[in-house]
Amino acid sequence: MDKKVSVIIPCYNQGKYVSDAINSVLAQTYKDIEIVIVNDGSTDNSNEIIKTFADKYKNILFFDENKNKGVINARNMAIEAASGEFILPLDADDTIEPTYIEKAVKILKENPNIGIVYCKARMFGIKNEYWDLKDFDKSNILYDNCIFCSALFRKADFIKVGMYKDYMLYGYEDYDLWLSFIEQGFDVYRIDEILFNYRQYEEDSRSTICSKNQDNIWKALIKNHIDLYLGDEQFLEKIHNDFKKVNKKVNKKLKKYKKLFNIFLPIMIVELIIIIILIIQNGVGNG
Repeated sequence: MDKKVSVIIPCYNQGKYVSDAINSVLAQTYKDIEIVIVNDGSTDNSNEIIKTFADKYKNILFFDENKNKGVINARNMAIEAASGEFILPLDADDTIEPTYIEKAVKILKENPNIGIVYCKARMFGIKNEYWDLKDFDKSNILYDNCIFCSALFRKADFIKVGMYKDYMLYGYEDYDLWLSFIEQGFDVYRIDEILFNYRQYEEDSRSTICSKNQDNIWKALIKNHIDLYLGDEQFLEKIHNDFKKVNKKVNKKLKKYKKLFNIFLPIMIVELIIIIILIIQNGVGNG
């Protein structure tokens, strides 16, 4: 018997794309699917478009929020309301290929040790090409996320690892989620087939916001997954090398100041001797 999959689609001012996202889910070969859509305070026509689908299809659950609260809140709210055992987040401007869910569910059902299933991907829109992401590796993912947001996972595991975190307010909340899964010992599997389509367009996207806040994002990732990083030899080696560089700079400055001290020390001693002599002479004269 099939187990239900809940596809989560947050939408904020993506009315011109959201139909493509919804239709790509409706076209899946896996049939036991519900679609949970959150209109996150959009000011365009997203509401009307989503409502048209929700009125037509019984397996669409629609939340229409008056105020924009951000993708973390929208996804968490949708997943909490979802009735599926498996969850697939999908941004309103992206699409998936018809067999993606069927193939991903099969892997999760047969492998309880696997917590995340994703696939190869391509870019489409103003740029049409294969998205050349690195292969998954437990060490490499600490420095370069290779898993896009639209990966399949179990709802129970998602709750266990703490859901999407509010501290990732500058973006990369999916990256943080994957690290949380890995911390819990879950394995990751990539389907060797292009089944996800990542839209590219000229308007400002969340990727643009993320790129402007890299320092804050990395601080949050390392701070909240410190055990993962401290357990990685590459990270420890980087800290060691950085410490050596800092230590070298400090020693260089100390040598510089020591040299200056050696120059001024004799002068200071001479001045001190003169002061002492003057004090003595004044003392004798007063006596």
